[in-house]
Amino acid sequence: MKPLDVERVVSALVTGGAGFIGRRVVRELLDRRAAVRVLDDLSRARPGSLDAFQGRDGFLGLVQGSAADPAALQRALQGVDTVFHLAAAVDVGASVRRPAAAARANLLGSLDVIEAARAADLRAVLVSTCHVYGPARGPQDEQAAERPASPYAASKLAGDVLAEGYRQAFGLRHTIVRPFNVYGPWQRADLEGGVVARFIQADLRQQPLEVHGAGAQTRDFLFVDDAARGIVDAAAETAVGRTINLATGRETSILELAALVDAGAGRVRRVEHPHPQAEVDRYLGDASLARALLGWRAEVDLRGGLARTRAWFAAQANRASR
Repeated sequence: MKPLDVERVVSALVTGGAGFIGRRVVRELLDRRAAVRVLDDLSRARPGSLDAFQGRDGFLGLVQGSAADPAALQRALQGVDTVFHLAAAVDVGASVRRPAAAARANLLGSLDVIEAARAADLRAVLVSTCHVYGPARGPQDEQAAERPASPYAASKLAGDVLAEGYRQAFGLRHTIVRPFNVYGPWQRADLEGGVVARFIQADLRQQPLEVHGAGAQTRDFLFVDDAARGIVDAAAETAVGRTINLATGRETSILELAALVDAGAGRVRRVEHPHPQAEVDRYLGDASLARALLGWRAEVDLRGGLARTRAWFAAQANRASR
């Protein structure tokens, strides 16, 4: 277990803490002996996502509500010194269909968290996304061109820029973290980045693994435990005012991913892409800054992460069938 520097984080709020990545951030903080409260409206959480934390030392419970609800946010922030902001509308396809809704949810939610952190002089770790970058020509560091290809990505980038404006104007002590394509247990197949969950669920049901378009688009797949560890590490004082990528530095095409999950069963199928205008051909991250500032590096390789993810989904399916 990595010890938590109690001078860094004693008590934290995790917005979106019942979600896929947020839930794992909560566990990471509790494992490091921080006190943790969750703010989540539960609209995208899996049932029982917080059950494992009930009764654990340091778990301060759930405030059910939105980060864009100032009253709920103020209740949730009582007594904390650090806020980890993960709450977001993360479905790229939905942001293409309903762009204004995604923009409001992400930008206003980030604005309220940033303003609350400024007013209370809190440390803030804001979880952004690799989707703010344009297509990779090589490993993308934090200076890579920012060319969001969807309203989702644009709204996340707007939150990043807003936080930097607050740092310049008010001295906001924040860090922006940009994880690349996160996967693992508890992931939902119907939200952004859910291709691993979608493929594994289809394979377990012996259904076709549907690859959108040619499947040549590549991603830098990051296991959720590695992502959560990096997000918590980013509360370090060395990271104040910085933007930090979390990535493996290895890319895999969607067709290659499908073949890994399918393992020769022959159920991979190519289908029409539902929103090709929001597709980016290549993501590949450079996490050198995370290594230099935080000593962080990805520890779980793709095959190992897929095996752990598959085991979790298989266990869930077995429980559901009883």
